[in-house]
Amino acid sequence: MDLLRVTPDERAQILDVYKIGESQIKQDIEIIQTWKSKRPHLVAPLSDDFIEKLLIKNKFSVERCKEKIENYYTLRGANLDLVADWEKIVPSKLALTCLPLPHVTKDCERIVIMQLINPDPKAYDAVKTLKLTLAISELMLRYDGSLGIRFLIDFKGFTLAHLATLNPMVMLRYNNMVEKGYSLRILGLEFVNCPSYVNKISALFKMFLRPKIYQRIKLHENLDSLHESIPKEYLPIEYEGTRGNISDLLGKWDSEMEKQRDFLSQCLKIVSNEELRPPEMQENDMFGMGGTFKTLSVD
Repeated sequence: MDLLRVTPDERAQILDVYKIGESQIKQDIEIIQTWKSKRPHLVAPLSDDFIEKLLIKNKFSVERCKEKIENYYTLRGANLDLVADWEKIVPSKLALTCLPLPHVTKDCERIVIMQLINPDPKAYDAVKTLKLTLAISELMLRYDGSLGIRFLIDFKGFTLAHLATLNPMVMLRYNNMVEKGYSLRILGLEFVNCPSYVNKISALFKMFLRPKIYQRIKLHENLDSLHESIPKEYLPIEYEGTRGNISDLLGKWDSEMEKQRDFLSQCLKIVSNEELRPPEMQENDMFGMGGTFKTLSVD
């Protein structure tokens, strides 16, 4: 998928970070597929490529991947209202949109921009924005092999009227989905164009982010400060960068979401069938931590 591309050289760079060879990846995938085959409540199949992407997002921890796969099926089933009709959402039609950039940084990080493209509070629908973010998280889980995500959150035009529409409980459920179900590895949250009431925004984020992630929030007073975290060569021209513009990127994501409509609709069926969950797994193995152990090999 071009909009979430990672080149072979970038993949090799990521594997080198974790000192992982091809034979170890193959062995880990086989362990996870075998583990999953013994979980009758996890009905829909997962490809080997899906599992490789999951391993990257979880630092090649097989046990953590088992937990995340269990969550992927179970949390979706418990939060269908957060993903219902997500395939119908058009990024450019939202007041606040979510846009992953199609290239990674030299450190193999994926930059994701969240920006108001329509400042009218009456046009702002927080739930639809969350649905778009979850749909993109689904695509990133399957196609994005980057090392992690760095959010650029632009508060230009964002007012207290926008803030008042955010439901902390919905935000908490959403955060559980992306972090525990979609293995979204957040490397940083870069705030730009912060309003005078940014402390209220930070307080909201503190309610649902883990302390480790909350500490990764940076408030930038200007673009020079932003460029210390994200160099210009990885940003669109709206942030004094050299990588195209937001309008063109929106158009590309509109087209991609249209292409992925049937796929996203089918993804809604990937839920845990609790009627098939073995009784012995309901308590002791709810998160899939037991059953298999991997051996080490050097590639």
